Amino acid sequence: MRAIIYARVSTEEQEKKGYSIEAQLESCRSYARAKGWEVVAEYHEAKSGKRAENREALQKALMFMEEGGADILIVWRLDRLTRSLIDFVKIIERIGPRIASVMEGFDMSTPEGKMLAHILASFAEYEREVISERTKKGLHEAKRAGKKIGRPAKIPMEVRKKILNLRKRGYTYAEIAEKTGIKLNTVKSICHRAGV
Repeated sequence: MRAIIYARVSTEEQEKKGYSIEAQLESCRSYARAKGWEVVAEYHEAKSGKRAENREALQKALMFMEEGGADILIVWRLDRLTRSLIDFVKIIERIGPRIASVMEGFDMSTPEGKMLAHILASFAEYEREVISERTKKGLHEAKRAGKKIGRPAKIPMEVRKKILNLRKRGYTYAEIAEKTGIKLNTVKSICHRAGV
């Protein structure tokens, strides 16, 4: 059977914990050798991202499978492929039940493997949602404590004050944009937020 390998790390922390791309690839190669499968291609990327469609190497791997380049896709662990049940189902719709996971020890070409894969995908999605909830709660608590959240303001405070003063003196948005060199939409946004 012809196999391809997909490996991914999403954070430096994963690299430090031994989930490096090379470690994943080597585990997948060993798994393929033990099964007697020929590895015909390897795809890897260091990219975070909840959505599978945003990962270029994964999309190339799936396209390779769709075009008949391989019979099975090997991943080190299912969450390297996706943590979203929706994405997992979309991947199965594209390439069929042709996924094997080294760490979970399943091959989706078997009925047991199919069942286990769906259970693991559900848990992976649950884990992602729990992390998301914790993050939202942490941000909410930080805001309540008066901490600034988000990107720093692009427009310096003195420029904002100048924009607001000009607006209070009756200048149009276009005139203010011309005088300050700030984009018209940004001028409007600053004035609207300040209620002037």
